[in-house]
Amino acid sequence: MTTVMVRAATAESVAGVVRACSPESVRRRFTVGRAPDPDEVLTRYGRFLLAGLALVAERDGVSAGLLNVVPDGERRAELGLLVADPWQRQGIGRALVGLVIGASRWRGWTVHATVQSGNEAAEGLLRACGFRLLPEYGWSEQEFEYVVGRAGKETSDGGAPGPGSDGLQRCATAAYAGFAGHRDARSGGACRGAARVASALLPRR
Repeated sequence: MTTVMVRAATAESVAGVVRACSPESVRRRFTVGRAPDPDEVLTRYGRFLLAGLALVAERDGVSAGLLNVVPDGERRAELGLLVADPWQRQGIGRALVGLVIGASRWRGWTVHATVQSGNEAAEGLLRACGFRLLPEYGWSEQEFEYVVGRAGKETSDGGAPGPGSDGLQRCATAAYAGFAGHRDARSGGACRGAARVASALLPRR
């Protein structure tokens, strides 16, 4: 059984996720024309990768995945996800997304994500989590959304620690508690800036 701990993201843990990605994966995820240096990505996007609700999944103490949920409207938030190459296709991304859309604290919120057309892995992940594709969004991008509480199951504890059915150990209580007072969660400018980055975090593979 795989054990993954989910914690509030820190600058150090975010850096660990980004640096564990291959240059090509970083290029695809941040939608840039060349493979950027991880430190360049952290310098440019670091503060946005800590915006909103930012959770890091750790496997055996190593940062493996990053989730951002950034409010960008009335009871509406954009989802961003990054799973480092060595831990892709192991259920970490799906578990991180499920931790949000299965939490009662998000009931009534619309969580949405934008992916590049042809990004089959990201599309498959979102569909598997119950997101629906919005028609006629754009030729180069696709928009998916999920209304929490309308589809899928919710937890009664808002994401409290406990073993999930997928064998992951979730410990996000402190992360959720910190979200309410997070400076970026209350700052429209910071949230809008982070939301523009969030869609680029969805995995290409």
